[in-house]
Amino acid sequence: MLGQTKPARTVEGRALRKDWAQLTGHVVEVWLKGDRVMTGVVEQAAADDSVLWIAAHGADRRKLFDQSTGYEVWA
Repeated sequence: MLGQTKPARTVEGRALRKDWAQLTGHVVEVWLKGDRVMTGVVEQAAADDSVLWIAAHGADRRKLFDQSTGYEVWA
């Protein structure tokens, strides 16, 4: 997808966030390399914004995401 740029906001009106520690309790979208991985509620986040956990929901287990791997969070 050469020449395409990532939108500043998703369809739902969310914006890219780097302050993961501030997102506990918020519904977020998790993206990796331009693909949405999942949408969920932030259960816990590290104080240094390095990682966050999306709460378990239904059959889905709690999931950990880290910024150093390239994950992005939109809220």
